[in-house]
Amino acid sequence: MSIDQATAVKGLMKDRARLIAYIYAIVRDWHLAEDLFQDVTALAIEKHDRIVDSDHLLLWARKAARNKSLEALRKRKYTPLTLADDVIELLDGAWLEIDRTDSDLEVDYLRSCLQKLSPKAQRVVNLKYVEGLSGVQIAELVGSKVHSVYVSLTRAHRNLESCIQKRRLRAEHGNA
Repeated sequence: MSIDQATAVKGLMKDRARLIAYIYAIVRDWHLAEDLFQDVTALAIEKHDRIVDSDHLLLWARKAARNKSLEALRKRKYTPLTLADDVIELLDGAWLEIDRTDSDLEVDYLRSCLQKLSPKAQRVVNLKYVEGLSGVQIAELVGSKVHSVYVSLTRAHRNLESCIQKRRLRAEHGNA
């Protein structure tokens, strides 16, 4: 028995952010990571009859993403500093642990906690992680010193981590 094409696409879309992050960890380029995710999705549609179930899909997709990422790096003239194969193997193990978490719930926690940040912190986080700007670019855009941008990001990270941990604890105790 195998999954159908629609199930393959739904499964990959559900774990899209996770898979793109995994690819990015290898290629260090968000645009390339997105392109490679699309390639993996097309490949999953093509080979859906070889994928047994949703759990197998995620493992298969990660393996395909890894292979596509390494292939893309080999084809590039400029290769960014990349992870060694043994580090990627360790990363694969860590991703298995991450797979056990409820990513939808974690994303909800993050969204909720992002709204609790100050408008300035929200803007800096957005510029860094959504727009993909460097600290120098953010500093120029917001009229601040580079050091101040990094201090702001560090505070935002701490606040988000604390907020998400509190949300997890409340959920564990039935007080979400």
